[in-house]
Amino acid sequence: MMLFVLFVLLIPNAVAQQSPDPPPAIGIATVPKRFVANEWQLWSSPFRQGNYTSSAIKKYVVPFALVSGALIATDHTTGESLPNTKDQMVWSGRVSQFGAWYSIAGISGAAYLTGKITRNERARETGLLGLEALGHAQMVVFGIKQATNRARPPERDGRSGFWEGGTSFPSGHAASSFALATVFAYEYRNVSIAVPIGAYSLAALVAASRVGAQRHWISDIVVGSSLGFLIGRFTYKHNHKSGLAGRAPSRSEKLMPHVAAGGSSLELSWLF
Repeated sequence: MMLFVLFVLLIPNAVAQQSPDPPPAIGIATVPKRFVANEWQLWSSPFRQGNYTSSAIKKYVVPFALVSGALIATDHTTGESLPNTKDQMVWSGRVSQFGAWYSIAGISGAAYLTGKITRNERARETGLLGLEALGHAQMVVFGIKQATNRARPPERDGRSGFWEGGTSFPSGHAASSFALATVFAYEYRNVSIAVPIGAYSLAALVAASRVGAQRHWISDIVVGSSLGFLIGRFTYKHNHKSGLAGRAPSRSEKLMPHVAAGGSSLELSWLF
């Protein structure tokens, strides 16, 4: 399964630190060139000798390969353990639509437009990087799907193997959701802890719904979610512009109350 091996080898490059060269200013005009350059970095990573360090192999590749292999081997058992009722499939299908590419693109586009209108550079960057992460996720997922051809659960007829003429492995919804969630989480982790918690929780809900809707095996969503996280992190680390507005308040700012008075009212507040 050569594409699976390729995906495993993408891990060291995706978890690499930010590029030593400062990224250009974030803007629509810079997206095509940056996207192509990042896409080349992702797909060419297996051919770079520097990615084959013993530390990266032990820390990321080996655990991921073991967990993924175990999940693939037990997909039938875990899939049959669910109630698999009609209501489960219907409601899970509705929830999973939040992870469709057009939903992710809409959220990213809304973030960009909001930042553009309000002149919030962080929101604008979040929207653009979210769109780029979605694009990378779609490209990589499409390539792996075409190479593995795994049958989806409703099509399985007792089979869950690869090269069965399906498009189950990995989950594109899970990859897209976690790619966007990771961009949001990294952009706002120093602004509010609620953003990473909320983003990852929603992404996990979408990923789980794909199993409930019987559109994917559990291993599909685990691999897809991991892929989305790595791509989202890669996109942020290689393109984030440091020093954006919206920093987290300092410890002293958190402890010091802010007082505002107007008319007959008095407001006392703290920053968190």
